[in-house]
Amino acid sequence: MSIRHVATAPLASDFTPLQEHQEQTPTTFFGAKPVTYANYSGVTLSAPASQLQEDPVFAKFSTATDGDDTLIKDVDVWVTSESLILFQTSPTPTGAAITYPTIALHATMKWKSTVEALYMNLSLNDAESVNDEEDIQTLELTLLPPNYANTPENTCIKDIFSAMNTCADLHPDPNGDDEGNDIEDDLTAPGASGWITAENMDQYVDEEGNFSGMVIGEELGPGAGTVRTRDDVEGSNGVNGDDVKWSRTG
Repeated sequence: MSIRHVATAPLASDFTPLQEHQEQTPTTFFGAKPVTYANYSGVTLSAPASQLQEDPVFAKFSTATDGDDTLIKDVDVWVTSESLILFQTSPTPTGAAITYPTIALHATMKWKSTVEALYMNLSLNDAESVNDEEDIQTLELTLLPPNYANTPENTCIKDIFSAMNTCADLHPDPNGDDEGNDIEDDLTAPGASGWITAENMDQYVDEEGNFSGMVIGEELGPGAGTVRTRDDVEGSNGVNGDDVKWSRTG
């Protein structure tokens, strides 16, 4: 499932810290702990109430109303090499683990024109089962930093955005080839849909070191997603002129 319910709070011991991962050579690429790229506590999520109810996992979150805003408070965010985890610690612990291809768009923005925030657009549909654009369901989440109403920790937004860019590159969309390409790529070939890295090695190679699928081609595929800077986006730059990254979902 693209969005999975998380019943218990993640622990630091469930993951390998990024610095430790970078400083050591893994003994195996199989069964290793996911790597933590960013972790912050006490963030708040803002989302349309109607959209929250469209997904059974997010419908479990406790919400509060602040004017026209529906807020999910007391959330821990874990950006890991495996998934993005959003876990609400109180009043009832519950969380969601989101695969990176589900995140169609994430961008930095100014919430209410003042607060540095992270906008995410999640695809709630199975892309293969949607026949009409009108059937497409999305969930718009805005991640607000701790103490956003008083003295927000703005640096965490850039950190989370950067970490999500890196982790999204580890999970490229297999349907993300350029339209109009007359050559049909073999997506079963190792590396055909993106880079082979330490974090995703187990997707291409078995424990005996044999590549899965066909023999590796002359070169890797188009690679994982490209981070778009302000200068790369024609016309409107991101959300309110900030950094943005897209992911193809259908």
